[in-house]
Amino acid sequence: MHYDTMPTNLLAPSQMIQINLNVIRCLILIFAILSSAVSVAKERWQDDSYIEDSFIKIALQREYKETNYPKIIRWKKPIRLYFESDAGDAKLQKELLSVHAQHLAYITGLSIDFTQHTSDANIFVIFTKYDQLEDKVRQYIGDPENIRAALDEAICLGNFRRNSHYEITRGAIIIPVDYARRKARFLDCIVEEITQLLGLPNDSNDVFPSVFNDVSVDTYLSPLDYILLKALYSRHIKPGMNVTQTRKLFPDVLKELHSNGDINNAAQRVQQYSLKRYLGD
Repeated sequence: MHYDTMPTNLLAPSQMIQINLNVIRCLILIFAILSSAVSVAKERWQDDSYIEDSFIKIALQREYKETNYPKIIRWKKPIRLYFESDAGDAKLQKELLSVHAQHLAYITGLSIDFTQHTSDANIFVIFTKYDQLEDKVRQYIGDPENIRAALDEAICLGNFRRNSHYEITRGAIIIPVDYARRKARFLDCIVEEITQLLGLPNDSNDVFPSVFNDVSVDTYLSPLDYILLKALYSRHIKPGMNVTQTRKLFPDVLKELHSNGDINNAAQRVQQYSLKRYLGD
């Protein structure tokens, strides 16, 4: 029996090996290019214009008070916290407050510590019961009717005073422990209220991710919050600056934040000394 055979072009083993190596090299090169592209891709909150717009909304607008000529406010003097609790686990409350306060000190460079003397304090942090809320407002803030909108809508309260130089000189935070826990916002109250008292007083649903966004699920400071705090206490930003002045100097702020690596590394740096890391969340 006769079989016809077709000629076949077989490659030598050395040629096959060479082709395989070339394919591998190409795949490695493609992977490197893709990895590089991913590494340089930025989140929306790392965009310069988004950071600037977010800063204007959070630092230069007010949640419950319309301001025709808003200006930058922030602390100049060291912060001394007075802690008081007549509801819940006081030891735990002070521990959580202390961790977050030191986190803010690390980010901003402010000196933040506790004092046992009301005469030395400039921020009063009060943990109480919901039915005692208005009494505490009268004691530490003033007439409850002056902040009726906040009392009716907010779960916890923060209030500040400033001097003629737009430096914050005094603040009060009141957290109704039972009500905050019922709303699953106890940790949120600790984190958001004292952070806002540093000079970022507004909430905006346009700013994300952020504890200043009422519809977000952020309990702890986000990378964007870290950047906003760094910007607020930048040497280029001064108390009393209006929107126009702030926008004019904000490119210098951004340049500094980029130079320091604060924008590119915000996701890692915001975790240093954070309450989130402390609690293992």
